[in-house]
Order: sequence, then structure tokens, then C-alpha cells
Amino acid sequence: MTRKLNFLVATALLFSFNSMAFQGQKLAEQVDLTSKLTGHTAIKGDTKLKDRHAQESREIVADFLKAELSKFIDQVEIENYSVTGNNVVGTIMASTKTDEWVVLGAHYDSVKDSPGANDNASGTALVYSVAKHIAGLNSRKYNVKIVFFDEEERGLKGSKAYAKKLKDENFNIVSVHTIDQMGWDNDGDRGFELEMPTEALKDHYLKVAKDYGYEFPIHMSTVTSTDHRSFRNVGFNAIGLTEEYVNKDTTPHYHKPTDTFETINFEYLRTITVYVQKVFEELLK
Repeated sequence: MTRKLNFLVATALLFSFNSMAFQGQKLAEQVDLTSKLTGHTAIKGDTKLKDRHAQESREIVADFLKAELSKFIDQVEIENYSVTGNNVVGTIMASTKTDEWVVLGAHYDSVKDSPGANDNASGTALVYSVAKHIAGLNSRKYNVKIVFFDEEERGLKGSKAYAKKLKDENFNIVSVHTIDQMGWDNDGDRGFELEMPTEALKDHYLKVAKDYGYEFPIHMSTVTSTDHRSFRNVGFNAIGLTEEYVNKDTTPHYHKPTDTFETINFEYLRTITVYVQKVFEELLK
């Protein structure tokens, strides 16, 4: 995630949910995905990634993510938008015919010499698990695009290209949701931030928290320096989700060689994943 420390504002809201129910639990698929993306274990044959910065490494990751999504999504493609850039796109159709779409995405690249566990293997893992959940729903009101963006660390190139594609092709977009950094929770409160939500999206996320009895803090933030900005800039309703970056409970390993698999709080990641699954269940009803 490319971060800027100025013009950050956050307002905390608390809800009454028993988040303790998920403490001590991990999602095995998220552990496995993060392990392979960060070079903790081999992603292909004997290949272990040092980072996801060089084009060769990113192409290996794109192929890997396409194969993983194809386990539960029939239509998955690698969309090449430039000589260097490849977005991975999965399509989940609605239960009944509609021209309305929801987009859920996260960037999969990292900066040079960083394993990129928190930034952004954690967000990639969350999107993967939510996509799997969406694909298994019996009913979906909207079509859904699952997108793993390339080259976020090079100026949001992947999300800019995908937002332009949707705009140019006149997609009827209901909302766009992007995840960037969701693996650090040092104070154990399970809090996170909603970045630049529209009023309707903010209300939806807060209503789901209230209806399902969640007790963790949900903060509002004006951070615009990651993928959701690309979609807002072309007129789509968009929201970003991240750990407590503005509220100072965020990884100290940001953009460093120490952003490793071992630093990820998988119990926290699971808690927020289950919540976002509920957000999409309600959105797609």
C-alpha cells in the first residue's frame, strides 16, 4: 500500500458483537496462500519468492492466483493491460439475470525486497476467502468481479487500468470494495478502518456489524492512497478496508524485508474475513 500521512481523519464507532468467538482460530486456506505468496513455502516446484516486485515473480503469482480461483470459479482470466501488468479476474454470475455488478479486489504485488506478507498477501487472502464464500451462496442478486490487481506499488496501475476498462465498457457498477493490509492487530481489539466510504456503503457495513452483534471498533478514514481511489476517480461508489492504520495499530514492517509470514495475525485476519463474508451475504440478498 502506498501511504500518505497527511489529511488522515478517523472516527471510531463501536458495536456489540462477541468477536472473541473467532480468537484462536485460523483459516487454513489463508495460511497456505500467504505462506506461498511470501516465500515462506514454495509457490511452484522449488520456487520460493523473495518478493512480488519483479515482473517474473508477479507473473508466477498471477498464474498461481488464477489456478486457485479456478477451484471454485468457472470463469477466471489473466487480463494483460500493459507490457508489464496483469490483473487476475474471476467472474461470479448472479442467480438471476442482471446487468448490475459488484467488484471485490486486492493488489497482489509488493515493493522490492519485501515479502509483502501484510502488504498485501493479507488482503489477497481475505479476498480469496470471501470470493470462495460468495461462489458458494445459493442466491446472488448481483454479478461479482473478483480482481487481484497488479502494480499497486507502482502507482495503482492495475486498479487504474481495471477501473478504466469497466468505465469504457459501460459496466453498471453498484459498488467496489478493496482490501489492503489486514494482518496486524497488536492491541487485540479486532478493529479496522473503512476508507472513504459513501454514506450508503458506510451504513451497510455498520448495519451488518450491528445486526450480527460485532463488538470491534470500526473507524472511518479519509485515506485515498490505495486501489479504491482508482474507481472513485472514474465515478464508481468505492470503499477501502484496512487494519487500524490511522489509529496507529498497524504493522511496523511496512515496506520492509521484515514484512514476513511470521508477522501475520491469522486469527485477526479470520475475524475480519468472516465479517466481510457477512457484508457480502447481505449485499447480495
